[in-house]
Amino acid sequence: MSTLDNASDAPTPGTQQPVAHLPRLRWTHILSISIFNFGFSFHWAALGVIILPSQVFKIVGNLHAGGALAFVLIPGAFVALVTNPLFGFFSDRTRGKLAAWGSRRPYILFGTLINVACLVWMASARDIASLAIAYALVQFSSNAAQAPFHALLPDIVPAEQRGLTSGVMGLLQVGGNIGGVILAGMFIDAKQSWPIYQAHLWLAYGIMMGVLIVFMLITIFAVRERSGILAQRRALESAEQARRRFSIPPRVILTCALTLVAVGVAWGLISLWNVVGGAHLRISSDVEQVVLEVIATIGILILFDFRPRRNPDFAWVVGTRLLMLLGIYTVQTFLQYYMRDAVGAAHPEQQTTNFVILVSLTSLASTLGAGWLSDRFGRKRMVYIAGALMGMVGLIFIITHSLTIVLASAALFGLGYGAYLSVDWALIVDVLPSEHNFARDMGIWNIAVSLAQVIAPILGGPLIDTFTQRGQPVLGFQLLFTLAIVYCVLGTVTIRFIKSVKK
Repeated sequence: MSTLDNASDAPTPGTQQPVAHLPRLRWTHILSISIFNFGFSFHWAALGVIILPSQVFKIVGNLHAGGALAFVLIPGAFVALVTNPLFGFFSDRTRGKLAAWGSRRPYILFGTLINVACLVWMASARDIASLAIAYALVQFSSNAAQAPFHALLPDIVPAEQRGLTSGVMGLLQVGGNIGGVILAGMFIDAKQSWPIYQAHLWLAYGIMMGVLIVFMLITIFAVRERSGILAQRRALESAEQARRRFSIPPRVILTCALTLVAVGVAWGLISLWNVVGGAHLRISSDVEQVVLEVIATIGILILFDFRPRRNPDFAWVVGTRLLMLLGIYTVQTFLQYYMRDAVGAAHPEQQTTNFVILVSLTSLASTLGAGWLSDRFGRKRMVYIAGALMGMVGLIFIITHSLTIVLASAALFGLGYGAYLSVDWALIVDVLPSEHNFARDMGIWNIAVSLAQVIAPILGGPLIDTFTQRGQPVLGFQLLFTLAIVYCVLGTVTIRFIKSVKK
């Protein structure tokens, strides 16, 4: 039995199961449903690539920026780790008055509105602790909207249009990335005086909020959830089945309790070791966070019925995505600091913006085309190409620090990034374990994002701070991008173990 699913995915004896039929969609309908992905990408590109690193730098200065950025990012990523599959689970089982407007749309609406309110807090933050709390709440509310949003597409889009839809999703993500970094790069410059910087910061946050709200409204009014697989199954579901599926089984409570106990015991043992072990044997806070994060992740995966032996292809897709995203986030998270400390750019925010724009423009050439090609020639081949191209960029960053060459390498990264985005969503939809739990399983898939957002700053922040404080910032970034290459290579190699996707 599923730990977080009181009703089995198998048909109930004596109950006729519906044969889900999904009609083909017009491209305009696919676009209008998917367009909220532009808003998400706009939001996270502006926030994660330009605004947040600049805010942290402005508050703490250069010598401690890497560690402070990790301090802000890690709690938020941990929150995302929990909330994405959790709200996916709630979305799969929402009934009653709240579901009168659909099982996904209420979460998308209210999650986005809370997200906007939390962005106001981030814009007004004056210290690292306040910024970290506000960012964690942004992650909570954003993931409350994202998990149901991502579940809309496998619920509504027929199998023969998933490659096209994945390409559209990737195209919108690229467009959002371009718009977000252009917006942030226009207004954000840490060299400005504090009053001017704050005025521009508020303007950037305000535009970001407006984009989120507008594109969220387009999506929720374009969606017709009643034609989806979930709605078809519920139409034939008995009242008793509905009650059992929504109820919380005792094993859920037990799993949550055991996970909290395990985290508490690990934290207590580490704290005790640090007290009695002395300064030379002390376990660093970064290692402590990794240990606690791994324990919590295992508990969450058990809670949401992640079983690699039962669904090995699903597990391999999640693992491959984690590795590829580690390569991407290792570059993206510290790109602005790399421009400042290794390349020596006079205006690192603007050069980071230029890099991301070039990445996004070249990825346009591969995003939609690779999604279409993946329907005909295979998902795996697109991932092989993507991993090779992104790994080459990491090598370029290690060998040279010329601004011209670094910016030129953005074209290679963009081609690989676009090819990966184009098949990422289609690949996971091909191997989803259960039609009953699209949002829950997509939430598990998105755990890879949260883990990458935790691991990249935990390893990268202290690394670049250590070498910057020793007067060797270039060596720190060379080691950092060596890690990025290793991640991309491993992510490319492991894709071959997905058996149900032949090529």
